[in-house]
Amino acid sequence: MITPEHLTGFLMMHAGFRAEFGRLAEACAHPRDDAHEELLEEQLALVLDMLHAHHSHEDATLWPTLAGRAPEAADVLAELESEHSVLDPLVAAASDRGVPLAERAPTLRRLHEVVNEHLDHEERAAVPLMLRHLTPDDVEADKRKALDDFGRRRIPVVFGWLASSADADLLAASYADLPVVARLMFRLFWWPAYRRRFTRLYGATAPANTLLES
Repeated sequence: MITPEHLTGFLMMHAGFRAEFGRLAEACAHPRDDAHEELLEEQLALVLDMLHAHHSHEDATLWPTLAGRAPEAADVLAELESEHSVLDPLVAAASDRGVPLAERAPTLRRLHEVVNEHLDHEERAAVPLMLRHLTPDDVEADKRKALDDFGRRRIPVVFGWLASSADADLLAASYADLPVVARLMFRLFWWPAYRRRFTRLYGATAPANTLLES
C-alpha cells in the first residue's frame, strides 16, 4: 500500500490538464499576432503530448497492474481506458494545424470539459485502487517514466505549467518531493521564466504562490 503523498506527481499532472485546456481555449480564440499564435501552438502541442503520454502509460502499465492485483475492478478500469478513446478525436482535432488556431478554440473548450469529467471519474474510481494496490516501487517507476516523457529540455516548462495549475497544498507536497538542486533551480530560474511565459501566453500574471516567490 501507498499513502496519498505518493500520488502527488500523478495528481499534479491532473491539475495541469484540468487547468490548461480551458486557458488555451480562451487564448486561442483571439491570438494577438503571429508570434503569440506560434507560442500558443507550442504550448498546446506540449500539453497534448503530455496527455498522450499520461494516458498511454495508464493503458499499457497502470491499469493492467491494478487489474492484475484487483480483478474485481477490471470492468471499471476498462471503462476508464475506453474514455481515453473518446478523447482521441478531440485531441486529433485540437492538434490539427491545418485548421486555423481560432477555429480550434471550440474544440479546446469541449476538450477541457471532457478531460475534467474523465479526471473526476479517474480520481473517484482509480485513485482508491492505486492507494490499496500499488507499492512505493511502482510509484518510483512511474516517476522515472514521467521524467522520461517530459524530456530533459522540457522539464523547466512542464514544471512551470504544473506549478501554475496546482493548489497550494498540492504544490507544496510536490515541491518538497523534488531533490534539493531541482528545488533551487525551480525557485531561482524555472518559475520566474515560466511566469514570463505565462504572461506572454495568457496576457495575465501567473497565479501567485508564496512558496515559490517568498
